[in-house]
Amino acid sequence: MKINKLHLQDFGQFHDKDITLAPGVNVLYGANEAGKTTTKDFIIGMLYGVDAPSGTTARFDQYEKRKPINGDAYAGAMKVTTESGEYLIERNFSHQEKSTVVTDMDNGQQVALQQPDSLVGTLIHTDKSTYMNTLCVGQMELATDRGIVDKLNDYIVNMASGKAGDVDAVRAVAQLQDRKKEFSNEELAAKEKELTQKLQLDRDFDEEIAAVHEEYKKAEASGGEKKEPKLQFTPIKNASMREEEEAEEIHEEEVEEEEPLTREERDKQMLQNMGKRSILDNVFVLLFLGLLCIAVFVGIAWVIPVNVPQLKMGIMGFGVLLVVITMIQVFSRRARLYRLLEELEIEQGFEDAKAEVAVARSKDRTELNEKLSELKNKEESIVNERKEQEEILLEINRIKEQMASNEVETAALDLAIRTIQDLSEEIYDSFGSVLNEQVSAIFSRITNHKYTDVRIDNQLRVMVKSGNSYIGMDYLSTGTIEQIYLALRLSIANVLIAEDLPIIIDDIFVTYDYQRLYDTLSCLSEYMNRQIILFTTNPGIQDMLTQLGIANHAISL
Repeated sequence: MKINKLHLQDFGQFHDKDITLAPGVNVLYGANEAGKTTTKDFIIGMLYGVDAPSGTTARFDQYEKRKPINGDAYAGAMKVTTESGEYLIERNFSHQEKSTVVTDMDNGQQVALQQPDSLVGTLIHTDKSTYMNTLCVGQMELATDRGIVDKLNDYIVNMASGKAGDVDAVRAVAQLQDRKKEFSNEELAAKEKELTQKLQLDRDFDEEIAAVHEEYKKAEASGGEKKEPKLQFTPIKNASMREEEEAEEIHEEEVEEEEPLTREERDKQMLQNMGKRSILDNVFVLLFLGLLCIAVFVGIAWVIPVNVPQLKMGIMGFGVLLVVITMIQVFSRRARLYRLLEELEIEQGFEDAKAEVAVARSKDRTELNEKLSELKNKEESIVNERKEQEEILLEINRIKEQMASNEVETAALDLAIRTIQDLSEEIYDSFGSVLNEQVSAIFSRITNHKYTDVRIDNQLRVMVKSGNSYIGMDYLSTGTIEQIYLALRLSIANVLIAEDLPIIIDDIFVTYDYQRLYDTLSCLSEYMNRQIILFTTNPGIQDMLTQLGIANHAISL
């Protein structure tokens, strides 16, 4: 890919800015704050997009950093040439109106993107992480502290493990280790122990239920054995019963005439209406009444003005005889009524006894019902406890199955970790030797053959041969470390990036002396198959390139 033209519509401090680039080496010169790094970020944004800000780091985000100072479009365009033709790329970076449009300049048709808002898979194939760690060299990435060494070593880990800048074997192993925690059986084992303690393995629920059923049958049988005693008597109707019968009799009278009552029935009815107490209960009263009647007859015989003793004696005798006969009849009737009264009391006694039996039977039935209900509740409780125990067993079995599954997953993850580690070593053996050769060749050239051998050992440490021994990067100067870093990037690009993406170098030569800068620029002649874009504040770079016979296109920002 070759970038032909940049159009910074609104990006950072630029507004409606056009920059034309040549296929070979382009030197974009400008003083500090002229917009060199902004232009570099624009090219990266056109290739890979600018992510919108998020979280508390938003103000340090590239999206916020490159928002337009003048204008609101936050957009731009870029013309490129690839093996398949010339294309116009138009982007709107604003997250409210984010869009990416690619137009084929040969036919004017819009090209469908393989991924939303991404050129990867359509015009380019290298991912952003790989590109940013190889062909795009920025100012701040050449710091000389320990972090640079760590970053180099980490990146080599990526390369050695997956041959891609966004694959990290160490991180992959760490993620697999974290994943193993998801399949830990510690909590499940604790849960299983807790549930196991709730099991009542010594109980036979079926036997308990059968015992309740047996007790229930016995209770029902005992309730059926109690029979109501047969009382042989004719019950006396109480007031309410009499009222009901009278109502029925009234209804029946409409159908047929009531049969006449016998004398005994009339006497019983009279006694029932009178109650147990009457004037007949007192014998002395009856005798007094009899004597009073005799006295009345004697008084009548005495006061009659006829002086006939026989007549007077006849009247008195008649009165005494009448009273005696009447008294005999009264006492006879009294005796008969008392017999009837005794019969009524006996009948009432039977009625009361029957009522007591009914009450007792009702009480027994109530107690039986309560007993049967209690047994039913007991059976239901046992059934519920058995169901709960069955659910606990099911849960324990489910936990055991889950634990077994977790063990399988853990074993698979352990195998994956071991495989990654083994593959990393195997890949390093093949890939590391190629990388070492590439880095050594480039580093030897840009150091004017001062250092001819660079090794990246199996511990991923970068070592440089000095004399007869290898030394670590901590013992090298700042400029030498920067040269190693550049050589490493270019070497990785040679191995990993087959497509001819541009090399972007953003003002990394600030600390280089003349000879080191000359040697480094001379090395770039081997990469003329790629477009090279140099951002610099050093006006002498263009002259040095000319001296080296490297054609270049100078652009002033």
